[in-house]
Amino acid sequence: MIQFNRYRLPTDETYDFHLAFTNFRDTLAEEINSDCARSIGLLLSLAQKYPLNDRIPACAARLFFWGKVSWSAIEKMMPAELPKTFFYKQEIVGCLGYERSWRKWGITEDQWNLYQGLDPYHRSGYSKKTMVSYRPRNSGFFSVIENIIAAACVAEIEDYEMMIDLSGNWWSYDEPFEDIFGDTFTYTKEGTLPTMSFDAMRKVWTTPDDNTAAMLAGKKAAWYSQIYQDIGAYAPSVDGIDNCGVMFVRGGDKLQTETVPLPNKFIMADLKTMGRLCQQRYILSDDKRIGEHVAALDAFVIDRSHQVEGGYYHRPGQKTSCMNILNNYLSMVEAKINMSCPSANLVNAAQWTRNDDENWSQANPVYRYLLI
Repeated sequence: MIQFNRYRLPTDETYDFHLAFTNFRDTLAEEINSDCARSIGLLLSLAQKYPLNDRIPACAARLFFWGKVSWSAIEKMMPAELPKTFFYKQEIVGCLGYERSWRKWGITEDQWNLYQGLDPYHRSGYSKKTMVSYRPRNSGFFSVIENIIAAACVAEIEDYEMMIDLSGNWWSYDEPFEDIFGDTFTYTKEGTLPTMSFDAMRKVWTTPDDNTAAMLAGKKAAWYSQIYQDIGAYAPSVDGIDNCGVMFVRGGDKLQTETVPLPNKFIMADLKTMGRLCQQRYILSDDKRIGEHVAALDAFVIDRSHQVEGGYYHRPGQKTSCMNILNNYLSMVEAKINMSCPSANLVNAAQWTRNDDENWSQANPVYRYLLI
């Protein structure tokens, strides 16, 4: 749900838009479990004043998916063509559903599966020639992993062999990166190789045509198969999870800056689904307070949140252990059902690892995102 983030996007968002959008976002967070009347009014005003901003239809589509607003109220907010940004394309189509998207934009069943994050195909056979280096930006654990995989896939497509530049203090965890992932990647500390551009790499992922998106999806799924093996070999195993359902709910900086809470009725629907299909149900969160709140919605749900109250906040230059993150990832991958929202990089990574298009939350309009 990163269309609700607080960040000002430099390409097409004015300062006035940012102020108005932040007001809408904060109002929605306050009344998410009500009819959201004030929020809808603010969204309608934004749509009239900024009709070409792609955030607006993505937000409107999510409110429609949640049952907060009617189709007739948002239909005019929808663009004549789907946005070039693939995340917005996935979010809008997923929230509106196949039939409505087919009528509006003429999407095919293959496109529907692609936008859901399902049924990608994989082309291989690229020879590796020129060596390039990629230095990740300092960020959270799976944000770093997602961007390394994204860079590696682009390097394959462009016929390069990529090495990870370990210089620059970008890794924020006590456990060394190369200890966890070993020879899955190759490394350099010299800074003498040609470097991959972060912005150019991201552009390949954020605005691909459908054929390129399908190719990237296949490569990404293959990479996560290896990532799972590395983490499974490094971190303690999670016992007794294979017949259980899990739900990860993010708090901390993610909730404050990048998204809004999920309405309680959708959380409760997923908890009931897990109750019918699983022997046990667990809540995972980086915020103990949120974990306890969600577990309290159903007396038979167990809170397994590790983090202290307040949740995870990424602080550049400050290192912490990543073992709780690895435990949550393995729990989501190995559980019978993962009822978690893929708008968090941790959950999105788990979904790309699971490749399970049957046991996932129907409270989320998309199974997994190409890139967040």
